[in-house]
Amino acid sequence: MAEAKRRSPTPPVTIVVRHGGAAWLCPLDRRELRRALSAMCAAAGPLGHPVAGVDLYLITDTDMAGANARHLGSMGPTNVLSFPGAPGMAGTLLLSPDTLERECLLYGQEPVEHLLRLLAHGMGHLAGLDHGPEMDALCSALEAAAETGLAL
Repeated sequence: MAEAKRRSPTPPVTIVVRHGGAAWLCPLDRRELRRALSAMCAAAGPLGHPVAGVDLYLITDTDMAGANARHLGSMGPTNVLSFPGAPGMAGTLLLSPDTLERECLLYGQEPVEHLLRLLAHGMGHLAGLDHGPEMDALCSALEAAAETGLAL
């Protein structure tokens, strides 16, 4: 008798909405965000960049500007900030739906497509990568995994 394949557990994904106004600007609901991020976590490991899990915070531009100033010394809001967790611990992503919406209008991008791009970028940093070809390749693979997970 063939031994059944064991599926490794999906890393935990937590979605936290700091302000209700931030959530309504997000093009995916919490369930969809969880599916997309779970698919990204599941895809990252086999690609050699495991992520133990992710806590996603949807925050306003005001909160993002404060976090950006505190942690990076940069003025104003940004779209996504990443904070890798300790080994075996979930990392944290801060995402501003305000900035996401503004960038979609500015660059003429579809909201879901741009959201998945930002999440993949943040996940690349959680996986320990910095900007460059390796990060770009991982982000493309994570975006594709999320699209498959969402059946887009």
